[in-house]
Amino acid sequence: MKVLHCINSPHIGGIERLLIELAIAQKKKGLEVSIMFDTRNGSYYKYLLKQGIPILDSGIKSGFDFNFTTYKQLKKQFKAFQVIHLHSFSPIRSTAAKYSKVKTIYTIHGLSKGVRKESLLKYHIRESLKKWLLNTVHVLIANSNYTLDLARKHYGLKKVKTKAILNGIKLTDYSLNEVSHSGSIFTIGLVSRFTKRKRIDRLIYAFKKYKDMGGSGKLILVGDGTEFNVIQNIVKHLGLEDLIKLVGYKTNVNAYYNCFDVVVHPSDNEGFGLIAVEAFLHGKPIIAFNDSGGLKEVIQPIEPYNIIANKNELALRLLFYDTNREQITDLSNERVRYAKKHFSIERMERDYYKEYKLMLLR
Repeated sequence: MKVLHCINSPHIGGIERLLIELAIAQKKKGLEVSIMFDTRNGSYYKYLLKQGIPILDSGIKSGFDFNFTTYKQLKKQFKAFQVIHLHSFSPIRSTAAKYSKVKTIYTIHGLSKGVRKESLLKYHIRESLKKWLLNTVHVLIANSNYTLDLARKHYGLKKVKTKAILNGIKLTDYSLNEVSHSGSIFTIGLVSRFTKRKRIDRLIYAFKKYKDMGGSGKLILVGDGTEFNVIQNIVKHLGLEDLIKLVGYKTNVNAYYNCFDVVVHPSDNEGFGLIAVEAFLHGKPIIAFNDSGGLKEVIQPIEPYNIIANKNELALRLLFYDTNREQITDLSNERVRYAKKHFSIERMERDYYKEYKLMLLR
């Protein structure tokens, strides 16, 4: 089976790494896999070259490139494959895929509304084109049921086959045999980008409530971003500098996971819950809010009691783990097994392969 994955570039990002690891897993299973980029500039490019996966250039210059020569070249390139797998939206790329008549699958990794800064006119033009073109693909996949529900409401998708396939990750990137307990000091942890959508302020205020209730220990925040100074100022305003440590961006997050007792992720509307998978692979419980979107879908099947409604409930849940620490260690291996079974890149590869086969039969 000849499969072509299409995405903008190999720059550092969750979607890009996911695509590359999926392509590697598919190659190991015997598929003839290629990847097409608009630009080869990006930190994952050298890593990808080492995998021996063919790389094609789309010739697309921008998000609204409508060059007819580029369009014709794309159609010609697409016809050499049995499956076109799109991972990001480009009007010219999606149009070329549609009229190439090759079976096309589109994975939507999240909705971009409110994420990027752009004019309303540009947003409405892009979304109108996207609505039309997404309704012409053969299969649309979302990375969670939450994302799929949003996509159905936003783009219609009444005649398109749709399905949720939860993301998988490369398990060898995680120290699965290093599940440990941090010791005598109860340690709450967060690993995240510091952006408004991550709602880190909710965790800070809940931690203050937790301490006021008599909770012990400290909070460690790993990450950086546009809201770093905002969070730092909240910590200072609440007088929690001695109890909350902001360590900034770190490449080796495994070391931090191994010293956490409990992980909290206070964001809302997550497309997928990678942070939960990472926590479980280290044997740690993770607490999230009801409005966390795809994150909730990862946590709820194994620990539904760790889905909370508000900051007060979060404080109470932290207090529970502080006073019942055996609940952390006794269930650690079960969490690891759950993550390995349901969220490996190999499981994801098989799920997509089944969809490819069904699509080619229709």
